[in-house]
Amino acid sequence: MTELSQRSGVPIPTIRYYIREGLLPSGQFTSPNQATYDDSHVRRLALIRAMVEVGEMSIAAVGKLFRHLETKGGDEFVTLGLVQYSLTRELSPSDDSDAVTRVRDLLDQLGWRVNDHNPARSVLATTVETLDRLGYDDLLGLLDRYAAAAHELAEAEVDLMLAREGLDNRAGAVVVTGVLGDAMLSALRRLAQEDVTARTLRPTKTTKTRSTSPRRKAAK
Repeated sequence: MTELSQRSGVPIPTIRYYIREGLLPSGQFTSPNQATYDDSHVRRLALIRAMVEVGEMSIAAVGKLFRHLETKGGDEFVTLGLVQYSLTRELSPSDDSDAVTRVRDLLDQLGWRVNDHNPARSVLATTVETLDRLGYDDLLGLLDRYAAAAHELAEAEVDLMLAREGLDNRAGAVVVTGVLGDAMLSALRRLAQEDVTARTLRPTKTTKTRSTSPRRKAAK
């Protein structure tokens, strides 16, 4: 376990905690106090860290995801769907809100084949409801453009996922895409927003700036 900790960068107490919670398989015991681990443990630890630290998933959510993988049946589509669903925390829009209907109508209009139980439906409905309550109808007007961009990106992501051999590798790709792909997309979107804002409000100035700390500025 010491070597596993060194290779993965995860402290031994944390590794033991992951094993107790069922997130990491136990090693192959060679004696009552010693076990061997392989590269699969290193990869699993890297995946757990990505989900917890980057994706900000709870230990309970990560455990639920891995249980889906361990109890997978013969239907690959269902298994990959369960893995994806476990990455999303379901929300509850108001009962009297028409946001749920609006999301359903949007998906029907787009012709997307989406399960009624996909938790992303509730997330989108709650978001639509919140924007409507805040009076941001102009942003709701971009729903079609959001959908078009999301579907184009999804086509490329699914191609990459299906290029991997084996259900476990494909499920891992779903997790990585859902967690790190979301983080990457969010970061790029914010960088793009700054670029567009700078080009719009400061069209004659360069957008590349060097930050100056208060201490350095004071020294000058």
